Amino acid sequence: MVHKLIKRCAIALAAWLPFFTIWLLVAMSFARDRFSAVLIGSLVSMGSAGLLGIAVWYVCQHWPWPLGFRLNFYLLQISFAVAYGVAWTAVVYGLEFLRRGSAAEAFWSWSALGRQMLMGIWFYAVFAGISHAVQTRNRLHEKETLAARAEALAASARLDAIRVRLNPHFLFNALHTLAALVKFRPAMAEGAIERLGDMLRYTLKEDGRELVEFSEEYDFTRQYLALEQLRYEDRLKVDLQIDPEAFNFNLPPFSMQTLAENAVQHAIAIRPEGGSIWIKCSCGDGRLQVTVRDDGPGHGSDAGTSHQFGLRSLRERLQAAYGSSAELSVHGGVGGFEASFSIPACGKSS
Repeated sequence: MVHKLIKRCAIALAAWLPFFTIWLLVAMSFARDRFSAVLIGSLVSMGSAGLLGIAVWYVCQHWPWPLGFRLNFYLLQISFAVAYGVAWTAVVYGLEFLRRGSAAEAFWSWSALGRQMLMGIWFYAVFAGISHAVQTRNRLHEKETLAARAEALAASARLDAIRVRLNPHFLFNALHTLAALVKFRPAMAEGAIERLGDMLRYTLKEDGRELVEFSEEYDFTRQYLALEQLRYEDRLKVDLQIDPEAFNFNLPPFSMQTLAENAVQHAIAIRPEGGSIWIKCSCGDGRLQVTVRDDGPGHGSDAGTSHQFGLRSLRERLQAAYGSSAELSVHGGVGGFEASFSIPACGKSS
């Protein structure tokens, strides 16, 4: 505590040094005394002003500048300024009396006293202005820090909420697929259960992480598609085109799988003849682009609304992880639906 107080005092006196230099130069231009006498007089005047200015800092800290006009605040500041002027004048005259003795009486007059008081009030205004400016800046910085922390907590809460909604959503579809396999393909059920176990391990491992390695998300998506191919058999055709450079990236969990699941549910499952899904991951200019395209109804009456939840949750996760540097785009038409996102090599800085 004492060390912190000494540090603050040193900073205040260092900030007052330019004013002392100006005062000394002005005094030397008007005074006829020797330089040593002018220097001592300047130290008495400006040194005492600087030390009293430390009290002004704490006064401004206790009574901060109000947001609107407050008459009581300005009246209080005027009273403090007068008190500062009186205190500074008393200190200067007392020190001069100790230094000069009876010779100091020659400098005492009502006009000199008035000038000294006005100078003290001006010093208070300078100290108060600097103190309020610095303290206001510090408070704004604290508010910005708290706002950034609140934004990070809100983003984390949104991610947690998305996981709570997404994981049961995926689990329901996986169990539905498994139930179909147990009923119609008992021999394939064992392999499907193993795949489901691998996928559930991924979801548990993912819990709490904002980004995962591309290889993890890619393996999870392949497991999901393999599980769905057991269910739909020849009705689901998948084409994967993966740039080897993609394995150097990180991406949000369930990002690629979300696009693949949307394509399966809204382009394959709704059509008796099934269809095809194309997944392409390409790299360039330090960015990864993941594109999932299908040959379904595109923006038909059902697909236009059913894509909303998955894409909305993915957009929120991309925004939380990468900020404005992430891009998500969708295109739909008669020939099918395409959704893609592009991300940089690193996530948003914290």
